Amino acid sequence: MDLPDTIYIGIGTVLGASISIFGVWLNNRSSIKQLIIQYNNEKKVRASELKREKLEELYILVDKWLQAMFSQYLTLSLVMEGEIDYNSHLDQVIENGEKQEFDFSRLQMLVDIYSHELKSGYQKLMDVRDNISKITSAHKIAYQNGNFNGKKYLASYTFELKNLEMLCSSFKQEIAEHAKRT
Repeated sequence: MDLPDTIYIGIGTVLGASISIFGVWLNNRSSIKQLIIQYNNEKKVRASELKREKLEELYILVDKWLQAMFSQYLTLSLVMEGEIDYNSHLDQVIENGEKQEFDFSRLQMLVDIYSHELKSGYQKLMDVRDNISKITSAHKIAYQNGNFNGKKYLASYTFELKNLEMLCSSFKQEIAEHAKRT
């Protein structure tokens, strides 16, 4: 039995269309996979860029924080040495505080959210800051009680300030290393 030519043409058309549809499906599937790979890569690049930007900001904030701390602590050391009185120190702290645009909570937030791997270095800084606060509190109480000679606090105060400066330098270096690897 001979099949008419139209059946051959119909079978050929259906077969050709099926092969074409299969080819389009394979092409679309491949394109979707490529788009997913590209999207994931761009997402990683954006996340990496964001983290690097936040680490750079953290680096700058640590530097500003250190400068603010030392400007405050410098005048307090002058009080301890008896060169200025406590009110002059407080006036300078207020004056410097009005000039500075520094947000310590931003520094804390950057460490907490974007820099978990830097937490131990940051905690060391906070521990030294707390030590300095204890010394300044003890000096303030003594000063309020009429003991204006703060030289007994000066050695430990200076030691902690040097320790703070050293830790800030190494913390900034640690931030820079993480930013380079990001």
